[in-house]
Amino acid sequence: MKKDELFGEIVYEDLWIGTTEITMFRKNQKILLNICGEENEEITPNQRDAFSQFKANMPSIVKESEYKILEYYLENYEDYRAMQSDCEEVEKIAPKISSIDKLGRLVTPIGLLIRYDFEDGIRRVGILCDCTWEQEHGLGISVENEEVVEVGLQDIVL
Repeated sequence: MKKDELFGEIVYEDLWIGTTEITMFRKNQKILLNICGEENEEITPNQRDAFSQFKANMPSIVKESEYKILEYYLENYEDYRAMQSDCEEVEKIAPKISSIDKLGRLVTPIGLLIRYDFEDGIRRVGILCDCTWEQEHGLGISVENEEVVEVGLQDIVL
């Protein structure tokens, strides 16, 4: 374990792991912080900047994320509903909703991933979420230079 001035206490287990906080769906939550890299290498300045800029711009990134998640959900929830045979389960897993407030009952942020630095100057962050409709693969939000570029299964950011 080491104490990092920006990331706090982190430990290396295939990547650097710590904790951070995010406010999403009007709830402040402690989540996992994962920083891609090698144990014997320094966390890059770009990765540090990606985290700093994410924290500084979190309200606008989160707001954009919430809208994009709702958009993604509305495009896909009928498919998830069709996969369920139990009517009661359908309403728990993929209910018909039309607002971000209701979406907050279906989506829970669980992690922030500071992605690899490909030395192209792009600050890459992934927000990982659990969601009711895709329990196996979860939900991922890909953020580049503080802009949400994609919402989909978690593998888009892993």
